[in-house]
Amino acid sequence: MTAIVQPILDAGILVECDPVPAASGMSGKRAGKPAKPLWFSDSVKLGGVYLFGDGVHCAVFRMDGEIALEHRMVWEGVPTVADVLVTCESFFDGVPVSGVGVAAAGMVDTEAGVLLELYLASELAGMPVVQLLRERLGVPVVVDHHPRVQAIGDLWFGIGRELAHFASLHTGEVLGVGMVLNGRIVRGPYGAGGEVGHMVVDLNGERCVCGRIGCWETVATLPWLRREAMRVGLAGAAEMTCADLVGLAATDMEADELLHRYLRNIAQGIANLEQVLGLGHYLIHGDVGHGGAVAAQIISESLSWSLNRRRPLPEITLVADDDRSTLLGAAGLLLSTRFDADVDR
Repeated sequence: MTAIVQPILDAGILVECDPVPAASGMSGKRAGKPAKPLWFSDSVKLGGVYLFGDGVHCAVFRMDGEIALEHRMVWEGVPTVADVLVTCESFFDGVPVSGVGVAAAGMVDTEAGVLLELYLASELAGMPVVQLLRERLGVPVVVDHHPRVQAIGDLWFGIGRELAHFASLHTGEVLGVGMVLNGRIVRGPYGAGGEVGHMVVDLNGERCVCGRIGCWETVATLPWLRREAMRVGLAGAAEMTCADLVGLAATDMEADELLHRYLRNIAQGIANLEQVLGLGHYLIHGDVGHGGAVAAQIISESLSWSLNRRRPLPEITLVADDDRSTLLGAAGLLLSTRFDADVDR
């Protein structure tokens, strides 16, 4: 235990509290040395950044995972590298953090610390985000693919603490997944993998923005949902979400039919993942994460039709926490990288 704890004490992340007297033995005498409880230091804080296509969400965390400060900004127009740097520098100015973890909603080279591609933000492609933020902020910076960082948040601070294996799925404008196997985040070389939206589910489907035909993203994201809602004439189609559709479906047959189609399409991709990975538990964030018990039930029923019964059907948990898991995961990413942990827990 000393070998594990001492480096964290030396780093100032943990502090020793006042000793607690040893418990009394059967003789009534106190045995052993007084215990020294450990707790997180108030002096050490962690920075988290979620960089998505049309904005950035920054936060400062205490070591117990509580948010001390945060700011979410949506860009007007296509963001530039300068926009990202100025926003982050302004937010963290005068706030002492031991480092910053970055979750990027796109393809990332984790070894080089470079954004390869960011959805809706083509100007940021090729941005050496780790180098530039480290120079501006003067602290260690690490970056990873958004759904993997989200999975770290689930693993360290969410329901994933009780699970050895699970997939953390992001839904919304795009689809992505972070996978946990035996308590460890699964990464490909240089941070590759997790781009499940480009898994083909319909060979005769639409052409995806990536150039392939019938990608999962073409039938299971908000752009598809809103086009279909507009086609059938639903109110509020242009801004339709899963939660909106659940509300409409209670009294509108067209909305109910669209809700089932949308969630069956979500389930189709989950079934493919389960056939390959067999992780058994899917934590669904983002748009579908706000769908509540109705959405969870429809997805589970759809999976019962598309997966065989030789194994237990996977469990579905909807997580309606917006960016919290991702930001917490960014802090966890920083800590696991800093201490070169053998496991991501």
